[in-house]
Amino acid sequence: MLNFVETESKGNQSILFIHGIGASSWMWWQQEPAFSDYQLVLVDLPGHGKSRSTPWTGLADATDLIAHQVIGNRSVHVVGISLGGHVALELAKRYPEKIISAFISGITVKPMRFQFLLKVQSRIVQRGIQDERYLKKLAREHYHLPQDKIPVFITNYQLLTRETYETIWQEIMQFRLDESYANIDCPCLIVAGDQESRGILESVETAPQFLPSAVGRLIPKAQHAWPVQNAQLFNRTLRDWLNPHS
Repeated sequence: MLNFVETESKGNQSILFIHGIGASSWMWWQQEPAFSDYQLVLVDLPGHGKSRSTPWTGLADATDLIAHQVIGNRSVHVVGISLGGHVALELAKRYPEKIISAFISGITVKPMRFQFLLKVQSRIVQRGIQDERYLKKLAREHYHLPQDKIPVFITNYQLLTRETYETIWQEIMQFRLDESYANIDCPCLIVAGDQESRGILESVETAPQFLPSAVGRLIPKAQHAWPVQNAQLFNRTLRDWLNPHS
């Protein structure tokens, strides 16, 4: 079973937030007060957070679990970053009746280069996970986390097993948009911070070529983790996107 929390409905539309690899629903703490006029649904992906006992087996399986266990009979705006963005895209494709709009940040849409380096990359990540001093520095200097959020960042990051990491990345590295995604008809915004990797930057131009309902947008002075690093900008961008589609 997937772990998720939701706020009171109050008759308003719902927003489903989906985190990236190594995080969990904790990362949306700055979005919760900013979108209190919506019902918010915060999920922990398989292999992450309080859903760690449910193994990550693939994008399709994660999408099915979220559609059935989390969304259920309602319809939602879906917001996903990185791995969560890929899940959001699959939800829009596989469960169109459940998705009002999709806000997708930081994904790649064609196979990555240097896939043969995955094992080396995985070993480096695992060494970092075991080094608490490194994680504290990462939390402070890269993610700009306040002191009270550093323990939850470290705890959740250390839950990421080598098997989960490699299973996820093997699929993401090979992911490619194709004609089957042209069936997505809900409004989609594909965004990337202008300081992200080349593959992610290219998705802003490439994705709308496959998704007729999608638009792409570069976010100035933003990095991959901008919902955490620059929440004010993220929240303003998301609010502007939701307004015409609510």
